[in-house]
Amino acid sequence: MNAKTAGDLMVPLDEYPVVEESSTVLDALIRLKESRRNMESGRQPFQAVLVADGNGQIIGKLGQLHLLKTLEPSRRIIADQDTLVKAGVSDTIIETALDHMRAFHHDFSELCAGAAAVPVRNVMQPIREHIHIGASISEVIHRIVVWRTLSVLVTEDDRPVGLVRLSDLCDAVIEEMCRTAPENGAED
Repeated sequence: MNAKTAGDLMVPLDEYPVVEESSTVLDALIRLKESRRNMESGRQPFQAVLVADGNGQIIGKLGQLHLLKTLEPSRRIIADQDTLVKAGVSDTIIETALDHMRAFHHDFSELCAGAAAVPVRNVMQPIREHIHIGASISEVIHRIVVWRTLSVLVTEDDRPVGLVRLSDLCDAVIEEMCRTAPENGAED
């Protein structure tokens, strides 16, 4: 398995769902659904959409957790929490305000309708880390663990070319462990 590289496991960028940063969450979800329909069988389905700036550079990702965060009525306060702290608002007051917001029982359909119109740039997870296409699988594993991420952008000559997903990495690890396990442990 050490002979494999990030390039061997990555999903090429042209196969991955991508939207522009000005797109709405709904635009991103439609793109995600289309990509899942067109995915070849046997591969893990996409769980995120990449976000590109006006120049086509990948700047972020809208994954499942960030999608759910768009439904949180308090997300605007959470996003502005640093500003509130700098302004002298105590953590206790901020937490009390968040508790009051949670106390309102919002209708699920209303939350979804409101979140659908949010620009992805407001809720995406910025992508700052990347790994070279020639990096070993061991290096990819190390980076994903250290960065605590579900995927890592793969670059060649400082330009993004693909994405290694945790699901594909784990599939490769499982395959290799089963292949190299002693006879008595390989059966199952």
